[in-house]
Formats: sequence, C-alpha cells, structure tokens
Amino acid sequence: MPRIVAIGTAVPPHSAEQYRIQEHAAAHFGNGRRDIERLIRVFESVRIKQRFFCVPQDWFDRQHTFQERNDTYLEWAQRLSIQAIEQCLGRAGVKASEIGHLLFVSTSGMATPSIDARLLNHFGFDRHVRRTPIFGLGCAGGAAGVARAAELAKAAPDQRILLVAVELSSLTFQPQDFSKSNLVASALFADGAAAVLISGEGVPDRGVELVDSLTTTWPETLGVMGWNFTQTGLEVIFSKSIPQLLARHIRENIAGLLEPNGLRLDGIRHYAIHPGGAKVLESFQEALGLDGGALRHSREVLESFGNMSSPTVLFVLEKILSSGGAGAGEWGLGAAFGPGFTSELLLLRWN
Repeated sequence: MPRIVAIGTAVPPHSAEQYRIQEHAAAHFGNGRRDIERLIRVFESVRIKQRFFCVPQDWFDRQHTFQERNDTYLEWAQRLSIQAIEQCLGRAGVKASEIGHLLFVSTSGMATPSIDARLLNHFGFDRHVRRTPIFGLGCAGGAAGVARAAELAKAAPDQRILLVAVELSSLTFQPQDFSKSNLVASALFADGAAAVLISGEGVPDRGVELVDSLTTTWPETLGVMGWNFTQTGLEVIFSKSIPQLLARHIRENIAGLLEPNGLRLDGIRHYAIHPGGAKVLESFQEALGLDGGALRHSREVLESFGNMSSPTVLFVLEKILSSGGAGAGEWGLGAAFGPGFTSELLLLRWN
C-alpha cells in the first residue's frame, strides 16, 4: 500500500499580522465601498493572526500587469518549491535521483516549461523522471495531488513519487476590484509551498498508509469558486455559499469513502481538513458532530499561515505527523475543497 513518508513546507519571508493587513485593507476598500465598516470585520471572523507573502505590503497598493504578476510567480514558485523539497527529502533521507515521478500542483500562476521542469535543473533528478503538472484544482489541489500520487504508486510500487504544491495567491489581488469576493480573499489568502514524498509498497520506506481516496464534483456549482482571467491577472471568484454546501453534503460525502472500507465516522481519530476559513471549519465540525479539539491542527494552521490554497491541507497533515500523537492502527481523514465545486477526500492509516 502507498505510504506518505515525509512532508516539507516553506513560506516566503514577508510576514504580516492580520490586524495590520486589516488596517491596510480598510483604507483601500474604503475608497470604493460605503459598507466597509461592516464588511471589514471579516478580517476578524476568519480567525487568522498572521500570514506570509512573497511581496512586501506596499506591492498591493500598485497596479501590476499580468506579466509582472506572473514573473513574480515564476521566481517565488521555484524558490519555495526548492525549500519544501529540500526539507522533505532531508527528512526522508532520500536523494532527488531516487524519485521516479514528480507531480506539481498550482493554480495561481502559469509556466511553460512548467515549474517541475525548472526544478529538474536545480536538483539532481534523473533525466528520465516522469513529470505531471496539474493546474486548476485550487484549494483542493494538495489532497488531489496526494490521491493521484497514491494511484501512481499503486501502478508502480517500486517507485518513490514526489508531490509539490505551491500557491502565491497574494499575487492575484486586484486593487481596482472592490467586490466583496476580493475583500474576503484579501482577508484569507497567503503564500506557501509543501512537498510530500509518497512511496510504493515495494520501497522499504515507513510512513502513513494511503488506503483510499474519493473525488466528488457537484453539478451546477461552477460559479462557487475559481478565477476570472483578466488583462491584469487572475480575479477571484468566491461564493458565500461554500459553508452551506459543505454543511449540506459533507457527511454523506465522507460516508461514501468510509463505508466501502468498513468504517464509520466514529472510527476516525485524526482530521487533516483544509482550513478554507473559520466558517468552513465550523460547518465541517457541526455537520459531523465533532468535538472542539478534532480540528485543532487545521485551526492552528489557519491562525498561523492563513489559507495558502493547495498546500494548506499538507501543512495540516505535516503538523499531525510531527505531533507524534497518532498510534499504530489509527485512522485519519484528509479533506480539501476547490473549484468545480469539488471535494477531495483521503483515507489514512498509521502503522
């Protein structure tokens, strides 16, 4: 059975406390909205204390072309990917030359050749390493990437597979967009990267077993989340209906993963849930009837890093692994949600 062997994470150097960002946003959005005093409270309700960005705060005051934004994405996507990979492979004691397949997940910028090809020129990957860049999954991309890596590992059990997820969502901020969606995004999104080493069962690496996964895309939900592509870059689509969608569907959705594996919800001990925001976590917790501590790792990541889109669920999983609180035979659930509207679920078992 495929196993998660190690996880590495990285964030850029510019950190900002949430109340400082709130002050900055209030001044900016106050130029275009009369209801800013009411709406600006979202910065407090999302329960974030600090976030990390690849650009300084005054960058957001200026207009930027799509090319300027994407050039910055290319630079920092590579930098953060390198840091996350070095940490991941260092923890596993594995060389880049031992990787058989490299998956790269990102939705906040574009590159051809893709970022994974550029990483080959930095690390000592074998020149025959297989590469799969994946675009468009948004916040679901980290969990989806792990699921795709597990499927590849089942097909090639003697291989090690490296997943890299990186997002620079801050670069998508549009200063001329005074919509509520852009305001909410500016209260939530941050930058970061994660790398995950997944090994097939023929490789003598120990780790958390990837038992199963489930992808679900609900029809007629294309407008819930995503990007509009404009002349100045990516413009956020962010619906207030996301917590309600989860509350309505998530319990049944999770049962669709657990029941074929002979499990019920009360058999899950560990939750690695993508913290899209405080309301998302509250909806998830209420729908499943979980106690207050069940999602503590997700809340800690949200508080310390914000919503980094696809890497965020991997930050949560890394926190669970590093805490050492999981025992042999215990079950875990990973979950992330993204454009489509799509749910990506992972069933994990510690050994």
